[in-house]
Amino acid sequence: MLSELIVHNFAIIRHLEVSFEQGLNIVTGETGAGKSILVGAVNLILGSRASQEMIRTGADEASVEAFFSLPDRRFAAGKLEEWGIDSTGDLIIRRTIARGGKSRVFINGRMAALQQLQQLARGLISVSGQHEHQMLLNADVHLGLLDTFGRLELERADVGEAYSRWAQTLDSLRKVRKLKQERASQLDWMRFQLNELETARLQPDEDVCLQQEINILKHAAILMDSATNAYQTLYAARGSVLEKLADVEKNLQSLSGIDPAQEHFWQHLEQGRIHLEELAHGLQQYTQHISSDPQRLSMVEERLAFLQRLGKKYGGSVEAMLQRLAELREALTLEEDADSIEDKLEKELARHRAQYLQRATALSRNRHEAALRLSREVQQTLAALDMPGARFSVEFGPTGEEGIENDTRFTPDGIDVIEFFLSANPGEDLKPLGRVASGGELSRILLALKSLLSREGEAETLIFDEVDAGIGGRTADLVGLQLLQLAARHQVICITHLPQIACYGMNHYKVAKQSAGDETLTTIEPLTAEDRLEELARMLGGISISERTRAHARELLLQANKRIGHPVHCALDGEN
Repeated sequence: MLSELIVHNFAIIRHLEVSFEQGLNIVTGETGAGKSILVGAVNLILGSRASQEMIRTGADEASVEAFFSLPDRRFAAGKLEEWGIDSTGDLIIRRTIARGGKSRVFINGRMAALQQLQQLARGLISVSGQHEHQMLLNADVHLGLLDTFGRLELERADVGEAYSRWAQTLDSLRKVRKLKQERASQLDWMRFQLNELETARLQPDEDVCLQQEINILKHAAILMDSATNAYQTLYAARGSVLEKLADVEKNLQSLSGIDPAQEHFWQHLEQGRIHLEELAHGLQQYTQHISSDPQRLSMVEERLAFLQRLGKKYGGSVEAMLQRLAELREALTLEEDADSIEDKLEKELARHRAQYLQRATALSRNRHEAALRLSREVQQTLAALDMPGARFSVEFGPTGEEGIENDTRFTPDGIDVIEFFLSANPGEDLKPLGRVASGGELSRILLALKSLLSREGEAETLIFDEVDAGIGGRTADLVGLQLLQLAARHQVICITHLPQIACYGMNHYKVAKQSAGDETLTTIEPLTAEDRLEELARMLGGISISERTRAHARELLLQANKRIGHPVHCALDGEN
C-alpha cells in the first residue's frame, strides 16, 4: 500500500506531502490544477523515463519519495534480499533528477539501479491512464493480459526457454550449412595455403633466432678477439688476474695465521677465485664455438629472406604465420567434420522442436480454457458497468498446421495469436476491440480487466486516471461502485472529474493550483466532511454553487451511503 508520497520541485510542485489510506482514495480538482502531475510523479517512482524538464523552474534538483506499507512482504522482501538491501520495516523509494538529466534511485536508503526499481515496482503499483486505454487497442498486448488472468506466466516462461534452445540450435545449424556452402569454393585455396605453410616447417620465434645468428656470424672476428683477450687477461697470459690472486692468497693466509679472526678475508678471495676460473673456462669454451662460416651465413640469410617473403602473404612474423596455420587446420578439420556436426545438430533440433511443441500446445490448450472464463467474466463485469448487452470474446487466430509444420508460427510466447473482440450492443457482430470501442467503452473494459486481473496480480495499489473518460450519469455511478468493490481487495487511488464516482471515496483529496508572486504552485489536501460536500457541489455546479447544488451533492452521498452500507466520510443531515 502507498502510505505517503513526498514530491519536491517537480513540475509546478514546490513541495507536496500526501498520505493515502487503504480502500478507495478519490483525487479531484479543477482542470489543469496538476492532478496528472501526481501520476507523473508516481510513474517516476515506478521507473519511467526522467528528464530535466521535470524539474521546477529555478530549482537544481527534483525528487519524489514514496513510502509503502507491505502487509504481504514476500515479493518485495525476496527482491530486496537478493540485492542485499535492508528488507525490514516499510519500503522507501526515492528518485532524484538533477540538471543535466542525471537520475538516481534509492531503495531503503541504498543506491540502486533503474532496472531494479522497475522490477520491484511491478509488485507495488499498477497505473491505468490514458496511455493504457490506447495500449488496450493494441492486439499485441492481449496475449499477456490473457496469460496473467489464467495464471499462465510460468508455463509461458517454460515455453520461452524451450523456444530459446530450439532457436539457438537452429541458428547453429544454419551457420554450419552456410559455412559449408561458403567454404566449398574456398577449400582448394585454403588447402594450398595450408600446404605452403606446412612445407615451410616453421618453428616458434624462428625469425628472431635467425636474425640473432646472422648478427653473430657477421661479427665472428670481433667476438673471437673479445673473448680471447678476456681469457688471456684472466688466466693464460703472464701476470694474469688469477696469477696475481695467488699472491693475494699467500698474503691472506699469512694474515689469518696470525689473526685467525680475519680468516673470512681468505674465504671471500676463494669464492671470487672460483667464479673467475669458471668465467675463464666459459670464455675458452665460447671461443671454440665461434664460427665465421660464410656458407652458414648465406644459408641463414636465405632462410630469413624466405620467411620474410612468406610473411608478406600470411601476416608478417613467424608467430602470425603459425597462427594462420592453426586457423587453417581448424577450419579444414571443421570442414571435414561438418557433415557429422550437421547431423548432430539436426538431431538436437528435432528434439528441441518436439519439446517446444509439447509445451506450446499445452499452453495453447490452457489459454483456450482461460479465454472462455475471461470472456464470460468480462461480460458479467461489463453488464454491471451499464453495458448489459455487450459481448466480449477472446478470438484465436488460425493455428495453421502449415505454420507449425514449417515453424513459422514458433515464437517465444507460444504458437497462439489472439485479439479481444467486442460487440457493444445487441445485434452487432463481434469485431476487433480497436475498431469498435468508444472512449467510454474502453474505460469500462479496462476497468473490468483490471478488476479481474487484480485477483491474480501482486500489486497492492491500483491508480486510475481517466477511468471516467466518455461516461457519465448512471454509468459513472456503476463505475464508482465497481471501484469501491475493487478497493475491498486493494488500495485504489482514482483521479476523477465525476461526482458520481467521487461520492464513493472513503478518503477524498483535492488538488489545487495557486499563484504566489511570479510562480504557480500545486497543492493537495485531504478534505474534511464539510469541504468534501463543497467539492462535490463544485463538481456538480461549476463556478456558481447554490443550495440546490449542495443538496444534490448531499443526496449523492446519501445514496452512496445506502449502497455501501456504512457512513460516507461527509457531513450529512443528522450525521457526522
